[in-house]
Amino acid sequence: MTSKLEIVMRSPKQLIKTIAFRYLPSLSAPHYQYGLDPIQLAFLVDAISERASTKGCIVEIGVARGMTTCFLAEHLVRQGIQKHYHAIDTFASFTSEDIDYEVVKRKKTASALEAFSYNNYEIWKRNFEQYRFVTAHQGDCKDFDFGSIEPISVALLDVDLYLPTSKTLPKVYDALEPGGIILVDDVRPANTWDGAFQAYTEFCQSRGLTHEVIGSRGGVIRKPS
Repeated sequence: MTSKLEIVMRSPKQLIKTIAFRYLPSLSAPHYQYGLDPIQLAFLVDAISERASTKGCIVEIGVARGMTTCFLAEHLVRQGIQKHYHAIDTFASFTSEDIDYEVVKRKKTASALEAFSYNNYEIWKRNFEQYRFVTAHQGDCKDFDFGSIEPISVALLDVDLYLPTSKTLPKVYDALEPGGIILVDDVRPANTWDGAFQAYTEFCQSRGLTHEVIGSRGGVIRKPS
């Protein structure tokens, strides 16, 4: 057993780690930090690796504080995959238009839709300066010109609500390279974020695409080669 004297004699960095691990369990205990399920992250890693040699870029729409962005950027670095990564977000929560639609048309509660207002575009960019291949775009994804970054190899669409998912999904699909893949998060019915489920289902039906879900909420769309 390590004595208190031995703990004190350690380097400042090790001392802080020791105190945190032993006496501040709420800070030191392992916890899952990602908004996506593990199977969704694994799917994205596999999709990016399988399409490593294609010309298309990677696109993440709805990035929050960037946990998934960092995870996938590290995958690109460690596997030596050279692709540009575009991160698109308002960096200021949902738009009033999108929230109003959920409340008026889909009978959701406005207070339940409050999220991500903590974000900040400049801070987010600064946090990703080490990844020179990552470009952050601030704005409403419904208005973004996806043709300006096409072809897209792999896309993650994680904007939760009906309007942004419904308006953005066709644009992303049209910008996909042949064989390209989209993963839509929150594709499950009867929950606060089921607008994404409705938009995904409608899009698949309108384009005659297979409704494919991985895990409990990952809606997959594949563009024919």
